[in-house]
Amino acid sequence: MAIEVLIPTTRTLGGATRAVAEQLLGPGFLNIDAPEGESIEVELTNVEMEEWGKFVPDETTPADLGDEIKGNKEILRVRIPLRIGHFLLFPGFVVLCRPDDYEEFTTDPRARQIIGRESLELANAFTAPEILIAGDAATDFLGTEATDWEGLKQVLEEEEIAHELIVIPR
Repeated sequence: MAIEVLIPTTRTLGGATRAVAEQLLGPGFLNIDAPEGESIEVELTNVEMEEWGKFVPDETTPADLGDEIKGNKEILRVRIPLRIGHFLLFPGFVVLCRPDDYEEFTTDPRARQIIGRESLELANAFTAPEILIAGDAATDFLGTEATDWEGLKQVLEEEEIAHELIVIPR
């Protein structure tokens, strides 16, 4: 079971997409490896589950893409691939998806350190008060059973999805 690092965000879906794309194309994250190459294919999904991609910065800028997403209320998910794993962005949520095994995260101190560093960096980038580290089923509930942070935490408890909640002291 893969690992998902989920954080809440007050940014719009367009704003969160812009922030992630700018970070990956600019200074980058310290602990999260950007995709290889000089452009990123940002994948968009609308309410009818139609998918298409935009290449940043080849076809559009992060700012213009963010504005396009803000102007199109039917876009419900954005996927940004990384060298290993990807970001999934939903209204109110930023998710870092890793292929690492969740069970390994719970038992291996080295795996906990790696995911911990990535999680804290992501939380700091978005000033998130909490982080959820979960198995890969957590995003299955976003937009359906869970449309906000509290709802997600409740669904994960009710469905007995393996997860760990980390509160960030501010």
